[in-house]
Amino acid sequence: MQIAYFVNKKLQIYQLSLFLHFIYSPMNPPISDMLALGRQLRCPEGPLAREVADYIFASNEHMIRQTIDRLRLTSGERILEVGFGNGNHLSYLFAQGKNLQYTGVELSNELISLAEERHTSLIEQEKVAFLKAEGERIPKFPSETFEVFFSVNTYYFIQDLKGYLVQLYPLLTQGGRFALGYIDKDFGERMPFTKEVFTFHTNEALGQMILGAGFSSLEIASFTEEIVGKGGRKVLRPFHIATAIK
Repeated sequence: MQIAYFVNKKLQIYQLSLFLHFIYSPMNPPISDMLALGRQLRCPEGPLAREVADYIFASNEHMIRQTIDRLRLTSGERILEVGFGNGNHLSYLFAQGKNLQYTGVELSNELISLAEERHTSLIEQEKVAFLKAEGERIPKFPSETFEVFFSVNTYYFIQDLKGYLVQLYPLLTQGGRFALGYIDKDFGERMPFTKEVFTFHTNEALGQMILGAGFSSLEIASFTEEIVGKGGRKVLRPFHIATAIK
């Protein structure tokens, strides 16, 4: 009887944990106003910034990992990322090779503080640096500072995307690798939170901008993933990863 009691208690606790996970799942947006959510996705700020950052990561973790995988990182490489969010993907990134050096650029002061709090060990080891972006200007670095660049779900917020890619090009070493992960245009434009601040491009238009900035060996891989939307509804989301070489 005592064993049955403990089994039932464990079952009740497990069922409660599932219920709480569903109710408070990070896949449920922390903001009900979809236009306000869209603005927060561009640059999380204010009292909900951290919740928005965790929601972004929960929504995009698979896409981020797929993009990192496409880079085929090797030991000792220097990596630049634009839009690192809460930085929770860094443990996966650093597992890809030894002695990696990472620099992340982010618009949101709140997210820079959050990443610094969550990754004090990496900062103390001088493996990471988190920098503030000023609008659409990439922070100044010497030419050929990085072997690798990547960014996931950020290009929609850059008005002069071709100009941004032109800024980026000289920062990579010769043979340096570029990867951009992004949601399919048709799918993205149907989302209720993308009516403001988002601009989507077709694969063809993006490819032309990437090549126009000087990159070569362009490849665009397409994927479909199942995500859990608001209220637990499952949605198939198509996305792409563009890779290129300097």
